[in-house]
Amino acid sequence: MKAYRIGSFIIAADSLEEAQAFLLDETGEPVPLFIEELEWLAEIRCEDGSTATVKVLVNRMLDERSAWLRLGVPCELYYPFFLVKGV
Repeated sequence: MKAYRIGSFIIAADSLEEAQAFLLDETGEPVPLFIEELEWLAEIRCEDGSTATVKVLVNRMLDERSAWLRLGVPCELYYPFFLVKGV
């Protein structure tokens, strides 16, 4: 998965096209022209004020989804998700 800064959001997705479609589906906002792909070791400020690397945040969400799957809760492991909303 890769991380993209799109407007005021940071989205993790397998491709840029998936990230753009996810933003449009979830927020209804138009996709801005400037989109930045973030490095894995880039530190970003989380909503709670702490900082973490993209790698840590993505792995944390994938671990949560893996746990859901082990419990029998249906979910798509690699479906795009917000790392940070409203940066």
